[in-house]
Amino acid sequence: MERFALRGKLRNKIFVMMALVSVVPIFIAGFLSVYSITLSHRVDVANLEGALIDQAYGEMKNFMGYFVNANGGALRFTTTGDASGDIDLSVKKSLFRQLLIQSPALAEISSVDLSGRETFRADQIHLDGVPDAQFADMSSAEGFSTAKAGKDYLGPVRFVLAEPMLTIALPAKNRGGKIISVIIGQISLENVRTILQNGVLGETGYLYAVDKNGAVIGGGLNGPAPSADLHAITMVQNVVSGQDFLGPDGERRYQNFFGDTAVAAGKFLPEFQWGLIAEWPAKEADASVNDLIYKNIATLIIVLIAVVILGILLATLIVRPIRKLEKSTESIAKGKFDEAVNIRTGDELEELGAAFNKMMAGLKELEELKNEFVFIAAHELRTPVAAMKGYLQLILDGLTGPISDKTKDFIEKVMSSNQRLIQLVNDLLEVSRSENGKLVIKVSAIDVVQPIKAVLVELASLAAEKQVQMVYEPRADLPKAMADPDRLKEVIVNLVGNSIKYMGGSGKVTIGNEVRGANLITHIADTGLGMSKEAQAKLFEKFYRVSTEKTKDIQGTGLGLFIVKEIIEKMGGTISAFSEGEGKGATFSFTLPIAS
Repeated sequence: MERFALRGKLRNKIFVMMALVSVVPIFIAGFLSVYSITLSHRVDVANLEGALIDQAYGEMKNFMGYFVNANGGALRFTTTGDASGDIDLSVKKSLFRQLLIQSPALAEISSVDLSGRETFRADQIHLDGVPDAQFADMSSAEGFSTAKAGKDYLGPVRFVLAEPMLTIALPAKNRGGKIISVIIGQISLENVRTILQNGVLGETGYLYAVDKNGAVIGGGLNGPAPSADLHAITMVQNVVSGQDFLGPDGERRYQNFFGDTAVAAGKFLPEFQWGLIAEWPAKEADASVNDLIYKNIATLIIVLIAVVILGILLATLIVRPIRKLEKSTESIAKGKFDEAVNIRTGDELEELGAAFNKMMAGLKELEELKNEFVFIAAHELRTPVAAMKGYLQLILDGLTGPISDKTKDFIEKVMSSNQRLIQLVNDLLEVSRSENGKLVIKVSAIDVVQPIKAVLVELASLAAEKQVQMVYEPRADLPKAMADPDRLKEVIVNLVGNSIKYMGGSGKVTIGNEVRGANLITHIADTGLGMSKEAQAKLFEKFYRVSTEKTKDIQGTGLGLFIVKEIIEKMGGTISAFSEGEGKGATFSFTLPIAS
């Protein structure tokens, strides 16, 4: 995962830049769109609720104004003369009867003299007046003192058999403006209820009016019931105390009487000391705008996904030629110079690809010259080093005459160095043959047990000298594998020899075989020095040797495992090495195809 992340850095940068250029503006535009839609919706809802409140307020003022209008309300009586006495009884009977007939909302009307004695009373049942015996002392009646003092009185709403009623008390004056009596009327507010019921918002929104104590006077069918007590609702408290909540800035959202979130507006009605409130359940009020917002968000998400996909595709297309160059550089690092890059972009990247191919052709030519030089040099060195070995052996055998022990010791050291030189020359020749395709491999179906046993016999003296135990117990039913027997022995000699050399003292080398699918796997495990993870990654490279404090005195060319890998791969197999770490031994495993 880490390697993948590193390999995608340029692509990720391109993608991030594209996102900044395209996705961020889209996101900002979407946010502004949602914000403007929400703001516009707030304005529309506030205006709609405000208009509904104003309309209902106007109708309620007209209704109440019919009775108390200062310029000729139905309950305002003024005598034509300057007499200080009360209105004539016959006149009152006629006027009250006519008023009751014309105004069904007027439930009762009384005339009270300034002493507080009721002088006449009529209602919708007794149009011509109730009997005198039913007249009452009204001196302490609701509103009498206020009207007697010359002020209009509108009492609190009360409910009579669930019907809202309102007491009105007005002073009656003579032509000179002197108060001669008090008119008290009982008004039914059913008309107000009707006005409120007609005020609807959508399917579930409603209007309602409350008195100064927070009791519901009336409202829409979906609103709180008449006489319900709403004084605990903050919005109601604020409105009846004289505050208006109109327009977008006045919009309020809260839990209404039913526990639902409502969008509300409110207005104080100073003439009546009432509050008029419009409530629209947010679920419906915001339904249209929420649907529009969801559609905008869905569109935004689709656009963002499309931009992301296109960004990834475009970034991938831009990076693809670089990937090709990277792959070719990996091939060059492995010594392969035949994989030219094919970039057709019509721009600087194509020119870079062409320059890369020219460089690779030059490197290939240089590599070929190097390989040819190594092959010639190794081939030319082979004869003299072999001759040196022969002559040194003749001297040691005494054919040139007796030699001293000191001379013999020197010659043996020269012989050892000569042998390492011969091994180096042979390894260089093998590498050169492999890289030039001249390594001869003759694959056939063979029994791998015999080459392994032969190698163990060949290395027995070396193992005994190093106090290393070699163990091999082959299975009886082991299948044949496709391999070159001589090359296979060369591989096993190298691997087992390495295990003995890198044992670091006495130990054990165990050889085993395993059948896995269509392959025969041979494991060579030792209890030796082991190796680090970093060393395992480079183990099969040319001239690489594990370099630690414990391995610095072990002789080698660093070409053996490279040659082993070339041989195994040319026989159709693979090779790997595993170690848990330094001092924990190592296991080399190679596969060969099972003979069909």
